[in-house]
Amino acid sequence: MENLSYIVIYVLSIIILLSVSAYVYKLRKKVDEMHGMMIGMTFGMVAGLVTATLYLIPTGNFLYGVIFGSTVGLLFGVPFGKLGGHLGIMEGVVAGPMGGMMGAMLGQMIRPFDINVFVPFFVFIFLLTTVGLSYTCYCGANYSKESKTNKPSGKFIASWLITAFVLLSISIVLPFSISAGATNSSDIQTNNVKLPPYLQELAKEERKEAVIRGSYQESYQEIDLKITASKYYPNVIVAKKDIPLRINVQAEKNAGCAREIIFPDFNIDEVVPEGGSKIIEINPTKQGTFVFRCSMDMVHGKLIISD
Repeated sequence: MENLSYIVIYVLSIIILLSVSAYVYKLRKKVDEMHGMMIGMTFGMVAGLVTATLYLIPTGNFLYGVIFGSTVGLLFGVPFGKLGGHLGIMEGVVAGPMGGMMGAMLGQMIRPFDINVFVPFFVFIFLLTTVGLSYTCYCGANYSKESKTNKPSGKFIASWLITAFVLLSISIVLPFSISAGATNSSDIQTNNVKLPPYLQELAKEERKEAVIRGSYQESYQEIDLKITASKYYPNVIVAKKDIPLRINVQAEKNAGCAREIIFPDFNIDEVVPEGGSKIIEINPTKQGTFVFRCSMDMVHGKLIISD
């Protein structure tokens, strides 16, 4: 199962959030309004961020990533925001969707990069945030005016060290990748964007026709495509209808998000290795002009199929 690693990390992250939730709930009578507001905001933001990010990376489905992330963020943020009264509830209401939207954008932007490096780092940030949340609640509930101390117990520190070690180790050991075509073409909408003058040079069309190769019975079309950080070369590909098209894609090392190249009309979503290459095959069965673009809709091109 290609997405098993993401599911494992997500389930473990939710278990940690639920454990922190139980800890916070136990201390609820000792939590003042200010701490309650912070709790609601943090739960909403973190739950939404983790859900959307870990959903987006393997699927590329931005719409459902925002929906799922925002929903989970609200489910965590609003109930615990109640500890801070009506202001805390509002914190949870705002933080939940914000975490979901930010997580969706983060997951989409990180897809063309080294996921095996990103996930352990993401897990570390998640752990740091949840430890901070637990410590804040501990301090708020155990602060003594007489001793003016809120030093955490050895049990508190040990439990978090073990938790962090286990989750970080799992995130490092598990393999993370994204499968070809891991996106929903129905969610991809093309936009006609009017670029400002300083970007018009980047949008300048460079047109090139595919070359027909092979025998008459087994002919195919072929063209080379280069990906830089800001452009596809060429960004206008002209090909013939009903002849298989082979695009030899080469990505520069600094190509960034442009390395994820999407042909929404052909349900193609490929991530080209950094400084590497990949062959994209298309069967052009109908005439027309079809756009292709990067994952962030920042780098664009056109595929023109003629009779």
